[in-house]
Amino acid sequence: MNTEQREQFYRSEVFGSSTNQHMNFRCTKALRNWLCTQALMERRDYGSVIRRLLTWAAEQEGFDRNGI
Repeated sequence: MNTEQREQFYRSEVFGSSTNQHMNFRCTKALRNWLCTQALMERRDYGSVIRRLLTWAAEQEGFDRNGI
């Protein structure tokens, strides 16, 4: 994703479906550090970065974020 696509995702997240579900997952320390660093570089919460990356990967597998 380029910078414009990232910003478009973050804007759509604000006006899209509510994020009222909570889910925990385990990851390596290196991945956690990378996610936190990426969030700092994008000036976002690391949860937003995780949602963006997870949504992108899920769409590659057939997930439709506009579906029900």
